Amino acid sequence: MTGRSQILAVACIVCIVLVSIVLMTFPPAGVEPADPHLIPEETARDHATAALVGFIVAGPGLAEGEAWRNATIGAESVLFFDRNGRPFVYHYPVESGGVAIGGIKVPARTVLGGGMMEYGTTPSTFDPEDAIPLAVAAAERAYPGWNIRDALPCYAPPVTGVLVRAMTANDTGTLLLIDPVSGMMVEREPADEGAAVVDHRGRVLNQDEVEERVADWRSTDAQYREILAFTEDHGIDLRQPLSGEDFELYEEFFKARKVSPPRTPPPGTPIPESELIARQKELEEWQRTAEWEIAVAYDAGMPDDEISAVIEGHLAGGSIPGGIETGPAYTWLCLNATTAEFAGYRARLENHATVLVVDANRAFFMSLLESPRTVGDRTLWLFDIGQNPPEMEEEDITSLLLAEGFPLEEMRFARMTAYPGDRNGRELFAERLNGDARLLFVVKEYRTGG
Repeated sequence: MTGRSQILAVACIVCIVLVSIVLMTFPPAGVEPADPHLIPEETARDHATAALVGFIVAGPGLAEGEAWRNATIGAESVLFFDRNGRPFVYHYPVESGGVAIGGIKVPARTVLGGGMMEYGTTPSTFDPEDAIPLAVAAAERAYPGWNIRDALPCYAPPVTGVLVRAMTANDTGTLLLIDPVSGMMVEREPADEGAAVVDHRGRVLNQDEVEERVADWRSTDAQYREILAFTEDHGIDLRQPLSGEDFELYEEFFKARKVSPPRTPPPGTPIPESELIARQKELEEWQRTAEWEIAVAYDAGMPDDEISAVIEGHLAGGSIPGGIETGPAYTWLCLNATTAEFAGYRARLENHATVLVVDANRAFFMSLLESPRTVGDRTLWLFDIGQNPPEMEEEDITSLLLAEGFPLEEMRFARMTAYPGDRNGRELFAERLNGDARLLFVVKEYRTGG
């Protein structure tokens, strides 16, 4: 190398070092700082591998058959982000005989707590290489002229889709959760969280919560490390299916340490019919004597003053002592279908593959005067989605059902805690409300104490 070449080489090295120092000191605009709670993919893979061992040796996988007995973690992984663009879960395929048979999701951030977040006993159909271009194309059609900043695999139970960040020329932005399969598109405003620590549901965590969740993750990490250390000590290759000898070794390991994933609860003993009848009579007797208040479900588009006028119109010139309180329906949804199509929609909802829906008539502390309820050529049915896993947000469940074509009515509730007249007068008042076609449902909410 000539002297001139040596000088140029040294100069280039100096420039690279200086640029690196500047970039470390002053990150480029728009680049977010590294998340201190992000879990490396290698660690997440270790957790998925250890979790699979527990699942098939000492957990529910025992009931999944021979394919799961021979299962291993696949080589590929997908990092899914939450609805606000933060790392959420790593998804690992579970393979048997070279074929995907399911999947495991583990946390991507320590503030989400410890352990496996989800086992799937059917293979995932989501392919980022196919889904992301489809989602970007859908976003460009919906927002022509906007700049698509990024598109990320997104898991917002029950939706697996793509989170697209779209920006205008003046940096006004929106987040789009797109399910390329159903065509569902949910628009969200980007949250301005600053330096706060936020979980996957968008809830800001205080320092105590952060420390508790991180400690939970570390405890689980220690348990998984114990499994992997045992694996290494006994020369077991978890890239291969467990041999009979391996399986027996792990069985003894879990028995000795009592480190076992939660088992699937065994089926409960069937309740005798006589006991069910007795319980129903007890419930009916309790409801007959318990104090109750009236709640009215109505179209969310009806203004507060109008719903108040409708309700008070059934008092024959009287008024509600204490007034009427209105509020959101929260986890309650209304199926509003033509009478001819109602039965088919209801059957699909009650047998939905992802979402658990519960008939409002099964609620213990309330009873409906009428549900299903027929008004003209339409039939209305009230149901609850509040018993789904906590990571399944109500708004995402509703969006999914709407995207699947279910005719849902957006509604609110009006409540009254005091009434003119006696109990019999309240019964007649509730019946008059139930006969009003402008209202959706009339509910008796029973007081449980005091």
